[in-house]
Amino acid sequence: MVAHTGTRAAPLRRGAASHPGARVSPGHPLPPSGGRRKLTRVTTPTGFIRASALAVAIASLARPAEVRAQDEPIVTTRHTVTIGSRSLRYTARAGRIPIRDNEAGDVHGQMFFVSYTLDRPPTDPPRPLTFVWNGGPGSNAALVHLIGFGPKRIAPPPGAKPGDGTRWLIEPNPGSWLETTDLVFVDPIGTGYSRPTRAEYGAEFYQTRGDAESVAEFIRVYRTRFDALDAPLFLAGESYGVTRAAGVAAALETRGTEVRGVILLGLALPLGSMSPAMQTALGLPSLAVAAFTNEKLAPDLQRDLAATMKQAESWATSVYAGALARSDSLGAAERDSIVRGVSRFTGLDPALVDRKTLTVDRMQLGNYLLRREGKFIGQYDTRMLGPLDTTQVPYDPTKDPSLQNLLDDVTVLRYLRTELGYRSDLRYQGPFGGGYPPPTAFRGDWMSVKWKRVPGDSVAGERALEQAIRLNPTLRVLSGCGIYDLLCDYYGNVWSASHLEEAVRRNVIVYSYPGGHAMYTDPRAHLQLKANVADFIRSAAAPPPRPN
Repeated sequence: MVAHTGTRAAPLRRGAASHPGARVSPGHPLPPSGGRRKLTRVTTPTGFIRASALAVAIASLARPAEVRAQDEPIVTTRHTVTIGSRSLRYTARAGRIPIRDNEAGDVHGQMFFVSYTLDRPPTDPPRPLTFVWNGGPGSNAALVHLIGFGPKRIAPPPGAKPGDGTRWLIEPNPGSWLETTDLVFVDPIGTGYSRPTRAEYGAEFYQTRGDAESVAEFIRVYRTRFDALDAPLFLAGESYGVTRAAGVAAALETRGTEVRGVILLGLALPLGSMSPAMQTALGLPSLAVAAFTNEKLAPDLQRDLAATMKQAESWATSVYAGALARSDSLGAAERDSIVRGVSRFTGLDPALVDRKTLTVDRMQLGNYLLRREGKFIGQYDTRMLGPLDTTQVPYDPTKDPSLQNLLDDVTVLRYLRTELGYRSDLRYQGPFGGGYPPPTAFRGDWMSVKWKRVPGDSVAGERALEQAIRLNPTLRVLSGCGIYDLLCDYYGNVWSASHLEEAVRRNVIVYSYPGGHAMYTDPRAHLQLKANVADFIRSAAAPPPRPN
């Protein structure tokens, strides 16, 4: 039995008194309590008044956009949702928080968020607070918000087919994390409704470090503004959001803000190190899962998925990795043996295995495993198939079957505007552009094209989580990956975690889920992830034991 209701709460303007009935013009202080401000009539020449008014109007128009835009209202609404047998009463907030340059206080960006805070007695201890974002870079938070972990989800009605025009439903989300933690879904600058206040400011946000630092600044402002400084702090990111979470954790810890835990979904664990040969070998089990799923393995490997995964994992680490490390010195017989092994576990013709490097890549599997059937295998979920397009060069993610029909954009907008009361004419944008004006170069409005890549940036991003852990050795890490995802090698994360230094390894837990890149789109994986995250947060948020 599920039920949900929602009521709008009047937003409280910044500078307004918090008690009922008080009305204050923004920017003007309240008169002393219990008294009235004395009014004095002043006689002033009419011409002077007109000139002064004109000067004020001109000055107002001349103010920079970042100053005019800094006090946007936050919309607050109150709701009830029933998830399982539990009724949850919560407050939702939606709006944009200014990101200011610290030197002069100028606003360089406006960052959009939606937050959910569970009602609780004032005497209760603070609840954990988790900031969540997606990846890309350039993806807004809609998927993690309205499919993944918010109190409501959007879904097609039973029997509807993708793209048939059926209006999607807004319903309680059984996989929501709200029972365990308050939630803030964040759209980094350049995604969703978040924008730089000037076009030239975009470059400071569209880069690995600037992106992470600006999100860390958003978290500082949010916790201060909404009095959440005592709440145990968690970060959660999907895909590129893993790299962002690592950078945000490092930025916060560097400034003395304790992060209790980070939840990393759909990307390689950014801890430890491995050789290029081992990295390639650890990707083989994901290719084997794809071949099993699409029934392209030999009969002895096609009987049981778990058993096949174990065989692939064992061969990858005990045989394949060593052969890759010394590929230049292999004899013909051993080289042939490795080629046959790669073919056996991927289902691909041995002729497709590069005899020099002894490798195949995920795009080869996507294009060739079901070539006779005229099908392309989704890179983000190998259970998803689409028509094979041999003219598609370079790869176009907008045509990948595993990225199709995950969300209904119209329902996302209706939820934000109607249920949460946040109305904007801006485009709620994602990673693939599509706004006005159109780009003048190929994919020029894609965030992946606009992103500023600095030499060494990727290495710095990978090392950011290590930096955060050095600053805070109690920081906990949960890493999750879908076994049907070709962008996140599930066994690579398992192996990496098991080879960390003991002091770090004891605070890291890794899960593999029966899902794709966004594993929570699979109902079974969704509930498994919810349970794992709940245990993780409860453990990491608990106060440390007192010394004897």
